[in-house]
Amino acid sequence: MNTEHNPTRDQAKQLRRKVQEINETDSNTMEQVPDSKQEKDIDVLNLPPRKETHQQKKQTIRLRISNPTQRFLFIVFFILLIIVGAYFIIGDKLFTTISFYSFDFEVL
Repeated sequence: MNTEHNPTRDQAKQLRRKVQEINETDSNTMEQVPDSKQEKDIDVLNLPPRKETHQQKKQTIRLRISNPTQRFLFIVFFILLIIVGAYFIIGDKLFTTISFYSFDFEVL
C-alpha cells in the first residue's frame, strides 16, 4: 500500500470546500425565508400530559358487514339491476298488456 501523502489529492480539502459551499448556500436560503414560514418553537414544558392527549383520541366509525349480509345485499342489488333493466327494455309493453287484461266489471 502506498502510505505517502500526496498534497494534490487531498480528499479532506475537497470535502471541506464542498461543506463550506453547502453551508454558504444554506445561510443564503435561511435569510430569504420570511419569519412566518419558519418553524414555530414548541414549549415542551407547557405541553399537556400524554394521558390527556391520548384519551381524546378520535375513533373512526367502522362498519362491519358479515358474510351472509354481504351476500344478501349483493343479491338484492343484482335483482334491482334486473328489474330496472327490464323496465327500460319492456316498460311500455308491460303497461299496455296490463291495461289490455284489465276487466271492467259492471255493478248490477
